[in-house]
Amino acid sequence: MPGPLPRRRFLGIGAAVAGAYATAACAPIAPPPPAAAPASGTTVPGVALEPLPGIEKPKITVGFIPITCSSPIVNAKALGIYAKHGLDVTLKKFSGWAEVWAAYATGEIDATHMLAPMPLAIDQGLASGRMRTRLPLITNTNGQAITLHRKHFGRVRGPEDFAGMRLGVPFDYSVHNLLIRDFLSRGGLDPDTDVELRVLRPPDMVANLMTGGVDGYLGPDPFNQRAVATGAGYLFTLTRDLWAGHPCCGFGVNDEFAQANPVTYQALTRAVHDAALWSDKAENRAAAARSMAPEQFLNQQPQLLEAILTGEFQDGTGIARRVPDRVRFEPYPQEAFGIWMLTQFQRWGLAGAGRWTTAQEYRDTVRSVFDADASRAAFTALGVPPPAPATELLINGRRFDPDHPSHWTVKQVSTT
Repeated sequence: MPGPLPRRRFLGIGAAVAGAYATAACAPIAPPPPAAAPASGTTVPGVALEPLPGIEKPKITVGFIPITCSSPIVNAKALGIYAKHGLDVTLKKFSGWAEVWAAYATGEIDATHMLAPMPLAIDQGLASGRMRTRLPLITNTNGQAITLHRKHFGRVRGPEDFAGMRLGVPFDYSVHNLLIRDFLSRGGLDPDTDVELRVLRPPDMVANLMTGGVDGYLGPDPFNQRAVATGAGYLFTLTRDLWAGHPCCGFGVNDEFAQANPVTYQALTRAVHDAALWSDKAENRAAAARSMAPEQFLNQQPQLLEAILTGEFQDGTGIARRVPDRVRFEPYPQEAFGIWMLTQFQRWGLAGAGRWTTAQEYRDTVRSVFDADASRAAFTALGVPPPAPATELLINGRRFDPDHPSHWTVKQVSTT
């Protein structure tokens, strides 16, 4: 059996996986349309709001990965929402999380699309280096799937049937990695010995599925739906069926930048919240798909993205499905999300077993990174009531209580 995924490596462990079919996985099924410039005099989507006075640094470069999770970040540019908030944002596209981390660590970008656990890992120095980081919002909830090669259809029914498989995840410090590990453990498997977990860049996932490099993956869209479109795989389950409303990606900002440019930080946080709340409305999903389809953004056909964002899609088994909350754009950074992530860092050897021991220690660490105050301020400015704090989470059929988190740090979590 393959050994466990090595620990405490540089945050770019997925960058090296390529292969002869990588280009095919990255390319759209057909060339996407060019981006259309907003027509003169058109109304910018979102809330009608004047720019904040005194923006210190209006010109900003923001990083992103071309996946549907980046919709608020991308559509804020594509639809003129950053400009509405007084910002001149340049988007810089990266193909893997290692590249994002390197650009962020060297100051090439001050703010970026990140996997939701990454700001905690970076802020706490759990991988190479440390940088104080804020997460003022979650860019998306749900929006992922476990996709399997078609040869497994009909054979795999539950987590216990994954024994011996080679499975892809996009990063060690990702909800994908943490969630699939918890899912496998529910079937009595040890994810470190009973399966092989491989870190793959999202654009390489379909190619590896096609060539037999992996049996499946828990990954982001559009690469789950691309596997269906190419006939390479099928959607075994949407992650919203494992944990409804789970966080996936977030927006990370260098704490030093935020402190030096407080008005810029506030404007940037407002703009991405504005785009997220617009993107979350059902009536805007098709437009969101079209606006982020062009080459400089996701480089995909609008129809593929629309199937994902509207939740009306084929799942690769011959069934047409309608799941309106396949992906949501709910930006509030719930403290409970971060506490669960820290327990899973300890559970799977991504942080020291005794690093956090009390509920207050978990809370203090999360509060030093998850900037709920900035999120609430953005909600209020946009005229939307902030969500209430989550008091519990239901993950793979088990209740997670953020006031009593410690029993989630053991490999086989008890049901009590």
